Amino acid sequence: MNRLKKTISLVCLGVLLSFPVSAAESESGKTEIIKGVTFSGLVEVEGTYVDSDGASSSDLSLATFELDLEARVTDWLSAHVVLLYEEDGDDELLVDEAYIRMKKEDMPFFAEAGRMTQAFGNFATGMISDPLTLELGETKHHASLRAGYEADPLTASLALLKGDVQKAGKDDINTFVAAIGAAGEVSESFRYGLGASYISNIADTDGLQDAYEPYGHETSEFVGGYSVYGIAGIGSFEFRAEYLTAADTFSDGDLAGMQPQACNFEIGYDFPLPLHLALRYAGADDFEVEKQYGATLAYDLAEEAVLALEYLHMKNDDSTKSDMVTLQLAMEF
Repeated sequence: MNRLKKTISLVCLGVLLSFPVSAAESESGKTEIIKGVTFSGLVEVEGTYVDSDGASSSDLSLATFELDLEARVTDWLSAHVVLLYEEDGDDELLVDEAYIRMKKEDMPFFAEAGRMTQAFGNFATGMISDPLTLELGETKHHASLRAGYEADPLTASLALLKGDVQKAGKDDINTFVAAIGAAGEVSESFRYGLGASYISNIADTDGLQDAYEPYGHETSEFVGGYSVYGIAGIGSFEFRAEYLTAADTFSDGDLAGMQPQACNFEIGYDFPLPLHLALRYAGADDFEVEKQYGATLAYDLAEEAVLALEYLHMKNDDSTKSDMVTLQLAMEF
């Protein structure tokens, strides 16, 4: 299976690089390589120092390489592909997303089919490190059917997928994800975003499904989960808050008797200089990290390049504590 993933990734990358790249830039800011085909990318390099209860370690890594490709064949039909490498994840280049999207520009309704990240949770952050809500609730690498509505300021969608965690003896399309949100600018000094989402089988998130691996990814009863978030921008300040939780306690697996939940609160500030500050306080129950707080200071080296420094303190559920300092150089193209 790993060999197949690598082969698919290399073939996709090879096809992309085989096109003669032009200097044209589309209206979306992506680079157009041939008519109707655009791409963009991200590279993140990180150096880290960690002190965990007196034991220290350091590392230097290519944290992220991402390549996004979009091919539009008509005014209502397009394909989207994301190739992703994360050193602390799968440590290989893989097809993170690949789906077909159907939507006319003058119509609010859309439909998507393929592999995509589910619309469960928001996970907005101004920090280098991912919020605990993402660690708990992100749901990726499932083929899905998704339909919805997009018209400013409202978005809404419903998706169906086949989760890895199944009821005993079943092998079905067993999970749905519903999401609704609104975002907009009321004035030059005030902007907002708010929303909620629900998943019918929260055991299938990336942060929880391993708890059912020793049991053949089988459960006797599905437990749902929900997320709510709010974002408010007031002048140079931005306030972000999100809460994500299982809707009930689990009855089996390694999560039996637990109800995992996480919250994330952040304040961001943009200085008059190309300098940005983010402060975080986060917490979780029945999850790996119990408490987390820290700050990130980022400087814009150029329009698409950022140098950022982060300090993060964590108290884990086993009462161990750690302090981590991360220096990141990131560039989009």
